[in-house]
Amino acid sequence: MNNIEQGLAEGLGLEREDEVAFVTSDEELFKRAVSTVNVQQGSKDLITLGMASIWVVFASIFMNLLKPTIKNMAKQSRNK
Repeated sequence: MNNIEQGLAEGLGLEREDEVAFVTSDEELFKRAVSTVNVQQGSKDLITLGMASIWVVFASIFMNLLKPTIKNMAKQSRNK
């Protein structure tokens, strides 16, 4: 962690480490990380649910289109 702070201080052009103040605690950083992961997982779940819904609608439409054909085939097999 100290190396990161030194790298930031050098990148900002600061000569002393004392001039860099990191006010965000580790606990706050962990809370942010957890909430970010939860949001990302929630997004993935919504996308998965949406894709599943699309497939259900597709199957329903496909079955409605095939229903007359299947009924005709059943009638023809009964007549033979």
